[in-house]
Order: sequence, then C-alpha cells, then structure tokens
Amino acid sequence: MLIIAVCDDNHTDKTHMCNAVETYLQTQCIDGKVFGFDSAEKLNSVLEGKRLKFDIVFLDIIMGDMDGMTCAKLIRKQDKQVKIIFLTSSTDYVYEGYEVNATAYLVKPITTNKLTAVLDKTCGQIEDVTKERIAFTSGGVTQRILIKDILYLESQKNKVIVVLAQGERLAVYTTLDSLEQPQQSQLLIRSHKSYIVNFLYIEQYASDKFVLRDGTVIPISRIYKDKARECFFNLLHNQ
Repeated sequence: MLIIAVCDDNHTDKTHMCNAVETYLQTQCIDGKVFGFDSAEKLNSVLEGKRLKFDIVFLDIIMGDMDGMTCAKLIRKQDKQVKIIFLTSSTDYVYEGYEVNATAYLVKPITTNKLTAVLDKTCGQIEDVTKERIAFTSGGVTQRILIKDILYLESQKNKVIVVLAQGERLAVYTTLDSLEQPQQSQLLIRSHKSYIVNFLYIEQYASDKFVLRDGTVIPISRIYKDKARECFFNLLHNQ
C-alpha cells in the first residue's frame, strides 16, 4: 500500500489535492491511503514519532511558521527514500529543491494532466525499488529476497550473513564478491571487504563508517572509501 501525505495550509488547496490524488489511485487501481495536514509542524510531528512512513509527500512551500522547504530538509534527514513533490505558486525555489532531492514541482493551479504525469513517474520509481530482488543460492537452493528488506550483508569466513530489516539473519554459503557481479542492486554499497550495506537504511555517512537507522555501524575501509563515497552521493542525488 502506498502511504501519501498532502501538506498545505490552504484548506481549499489541501482538500482539492487530497481528492485528486485519491481519484488517481482509484483510477489506476493502486492500493493507497492519503493523509492531509494543514501545517508542516503537524506533518513533521507524525514523522518524528514514526507513526507513519510515507512513500510520497506533497508539500506546499509557502506556509506558516515552518515553510515547506524547512520541513523537507527535516524529512530528508529521517528518510532518504520518500519522494518529495513540492506544491508552489512560484518557481523561485527550484534550485533550493536540489538540496532535498525533490522529485518534482507542481505549480499552482495544478491540472489533472500535470498531477497524473508526476504520479505516473513517481509511482513507477517506487514500484521499481519495492519489487527489486536479489538471488542467493546455497546448497542448490535459490532464495530471492526483496532488496528493500535487506539491511546489510556481512561476510563471515565461507559464508555471507544476510541481515534483514526485521531482525532476521540468513546464512548463505557464498562470497560478497560473487554477489557484487553481475546482479547487485544499485542500492547496495560495498564499503568493506566484509560488508555491503543498503543505502535505504543509512542514517549517517562519515569518511570511515555508515551509521544505519537502528544504530548499527558499518565500517568503510580505505580500499573502498572512494567508491563507497561516490555510490552514496550518486544515490543521494537520484532518490
């Protein structure tokens, strides 16, 4: 199910956008839920409380005490995967939007055709990520695991431990080198001879480590330092 937020302090605009998005979901037979917020503070409170994890956030730029751009920066610190689509009456903020990797801008008044085009593209990108899998073969048995469920991979002697986001660990008798080529997802970053980490769960990047959302520290070795940095920032600017 897609979880979508619409944040606009103009009641009429917010209601119109929520209805338009719900109509799109129904027309495309997409299972989804739309939540409306009349302030950036209320949206940010929900995100900080981790009560909901949104796939798409429609965010008005010009609002009250907290504007949309400030809210977007806070959102991006918590979630690198969510698609942020700005709603605006001006294109003056386009370049600032690069800082938060905005997916798109919709200039008011928003037409059905423009909204449909943006949602077609955005939903397609989300579907690509959520359905992408990686295959692990051990003892003649092949398992296909969703990339979005993998936290990181750790090499231990003659096997690889697949650590899943839900806490489960799977042991596969293979090597990290064999997983890198040719099937490795672009979301998986090799940071060390013993580690491959999922970009989707990286909370903090430093020159010698990645810190994941659950607090796990993944080391970045000198050999992989440049490549890991390049991969991280390429993904950061393309999400």
